[in-house]
Amino acid sequence: MNVPFKFNYDYSQCIVMKLGMAVPYRENLGKSKVLLTFDEALDYIKKIDNITQGITKIYYLVGWQYLGHDDKYPDFFEVNEALKGKNDETAFESFKRFCDEAKQYHSVISVHINFNDAYDNAPSFNDFVKAGALIRKRNGKPNPIEKYNGRKCYKTCHKGYYESGLFKRQFDRFVNTFPFIAETGTIHVDNFQCYKNYAPYVGIKEMQNARRKMIEYVKSLGIDITSEFTYKESEFLPNKPVFGLPRDHFKHAKMDTLGLIPLSWWCYRMTDKELIDTPVTLYCGGEFREKQLNNMFYGNMHGEDIIAKSNKTPAKDFIYRFAAYQVPYHYLNTLKRLKIKKEHGHKYCVFSNGVVSYSKGQKITKDGKIIKDKDTLLLPFVHMENAYIAYSKNGDCRDWHIFDDGKSQADVYRISENGNEYVQSLPIKGNIIRLNIPKDTAYMIICKE
Repeated sequence: MNVPFKFNYDYSQCIVMKLGMAVPYRENLGKSKVLLTFDEALDYIKKIDNITQGITKIYYLVGWQYLGHDDKYPDFFEVNEALKGKNDETAFESFKRFCDEAKQYHSVISVHINFNDAYDNAPSFNDFVKAGALIRKRNGKPNPIEKYNGRKCYKTCHKGYYESGLFKRQFDRFVNTFPFIAETGTIHVDNFQCYKNYAPYVGIKEMQNARRKMIEYVKSLGIDITSEFTYKESEFLPNKPVFGLPRDHFKHAKMDTLGLIPLSWWCYRMTDKELIDTPVTLYCGGEFREKQLNNMFYGNMHGEDIIAKSNKTPAKDFIYRFAAYQVPYHYLNTLKRLKIKKEHGHKYCVFSNGVVSYSKGQKITKDGKIIKDKDTLLLPFVHMENAYIAYSKNGDCRDWHIFDDGKSQADVYRISENGNEYVQSLPIKGNIIRLNIPKDTAYMIICKE
């Protein structure tokens, strides 16, 4: 398989999340509704690092710019002033401090931006009109395909955007404005869908070629792009909403950005053959939008829905999602996918090393022994030697198999937002350990000789 890029991270072993920072008030134009300030986000990041045992985490901030999410694209040059810290003179200063301080918690802070959307309140909007860098209708007028925050959302013509030189100018300005973000080596580009242009006509294939050049330019500056979807457009893709959004993809179309984009939130409409043949180090994601695949492969947890001031139990919810979704995902990503089979309408995947993951019951077995039984599990924690994560949502007591030979004892630590708390030491006899796991509890298990 031809792989054009070497990526800056092994995304299959990172925790990749979004944090919702702010959105514009639709009813009060000119003001921002703050979801998290930079200081509040840092407090969550400290606690998450304790829960996740120091795994590398990449956070993409949503709504960090202007008045918040989806505001003033395709520009992304000013930090949202509403997010400023109390002791800082500017939001830019708060933003940079936040990014620097997060590093000590094994956390990379980057941004969620958009190369596709254009709003008429963006300072550069007229530049896009003049450059022919907007999707146009057959009558030659720019086409507002969607609508967000009460504003018409136009789409950029990738071919015009790139060939006019406007894309390079915009992105160079971003890199020069936020060098500390460029240094992270990763950004998240929201919906990077291709659309047809009708005046002049530009088909999907030409748009895909231009998108590829845009990605290559960003990568030439040392930055990976992650994105929203698995991009599988075809010439049949219309510029009109399908089920509300003009973002349909075609299961049997080619994965156009394979080898260029290492991760998306939605691994959308991948075939079983693609799921088997595509190494996770080349392309992985958050969720599959197909329940059986989610229950079989798991994925990156979406922290944005958990880390919110409206959530009264963020630590409990995060521990559950980490243990029951992220941990099995990282474990399975260390194995080779051999084949996907179906039995009585339910899919399961056979992996190397005797591991089978079943969509039915969210069960995982190794050498025929259960290591995950829906929301109860004892799984190898692949980021540490001789370590396992145990968890039960409803509470459980049973015998589990330890797959590290020669171990006679296990130290048990309760995982919490404040760090690991030693609970007890338990014997391992014949590679078997008996665990009594209380409800909503995660344990770190360290095995010893």
